[in-house]
Amino acid sequence: MTENEQQRLQKLNEKMAQLKAQQQAIIARDKDRQRKARVRRLIQNGALAEKYLNCENMEPKEFELMLSQLVAIEEVKTYLDKFNKNI
Repeated sequence: MTENEQQRLQKLNEKMAQLKAQQQAIIARDKDRQRKARVRRLIQNGALAEKYLNCENMEPKEFELMLSQLVAIEEVKTYLDKFNKNI
């Protein structure tokens, strides 16, 4: 292999490393965006649950118990199934 070919190969390897770093940066930004969107959605949904279920002063364990009992009601299950199918 000539010196010129070695230089070209080195440049290609450097370019590949740069592209790999760019790819990883894009993936990291996307994961960060998705994580932030999830956190925002969880906060918003939690605030709505507090508002409509009047549970501002409940501890998380109490809230979980209330929700588990609520979703165990057959009419609620049926409603949730229908609602989720329409989304």
